[in-house]
Amino acid sequence: MSYPAAIFRRVVAVYAAVALTATAWAAPATAVAASVAPTPLQYVALGDSYAAGYGSAPTRDNCGRTPAAYPALLARSTDGAVALRNAACINATVADVTGRQLAALNHRTALVTVTVGANDLNVKEVLQACLSPMTAMACRTGNARINRTLAVTLPREITRMIQAIRAAAPNARIVVTGYPLPFAKAARCADMPIPAKMRARVNQVAARLNAVIAAAADRARVRFADVEKAFARHGVCSARPWLVGTEGMRDNTVLHPTAVGHERGYLPAIAETGFADRF
Repeated sequence: MSYPAAIFRRVVAVYAAVALTATAWAAPATAVAASVAPTPLQYVALGDSYAAGYGSAPTRDNCGRTPAAYPALLARSTDGAVALRNAACINATVADVTGRQLAALNHRTALVTVTVGANDLNVKEVLQACLSPMTAMACRTGNARINRTLAVTLPREITRMIQAIRAAAPNARIVVTGYPLPFAKAARCADMPIPAKMRARVNQVAARLNAVIAAAADRARVRFADVEKAFARHGVCSARPWLVGTEGMRDNTVLHPTAVGHERGYLPAIAETGFADRF
């Protein structure tokens, strides 16, 4: 049994024990003897294409959700004892999670994971502008906007989002995840033919975004799953990338986690938040 699977099975076992103990205290003696199958724990995944699993497996889902996404892997690791509702969707922003996805939550929700924030930065658009001298002004303007968003807008909006999640699911444990740094350090990168300086800038933005998300999680007293270390040697340009490279240009899955990235990157990082110890 893998380490993540063992952790999640432990969560389910403890939850089930608590549920059965509560039943024993509340029910009459004749009912205690009856065999009671525990109700599956309600797990809701929120966020963008990373939480949906887009790029990790083929999908016909309008939101890009796949069975190889980390939420699906988490639920399957419990042998049906956790019921998943994945409300994540490609292109989702923090505002989309707060305004559209929270309807999936209620007082019975036991666990919430959320991966969001990258789409608020429009890094791809800025990167494209910075690749050509003809759009140098747009490059500078875009970088300035990214810096303002990271410094001012996102800290406030992510904090509000977490507060809204807690209000909609008051009994849930909340785990907020970060993002992998897209590029491994390399002088040359056949998998992504853009200058090393630009790759470094994209990594810098991702690192700053992770810091913003982690700080908001800390302020709100929820768990933060750091995936940077897990993906450190598996970015694009590495020998064994866990992110989609140029082969994802056609369907816009480039820089999204592969199935391996979800299994070996995101799933262990969520397990290591220690949330199981609180149940």
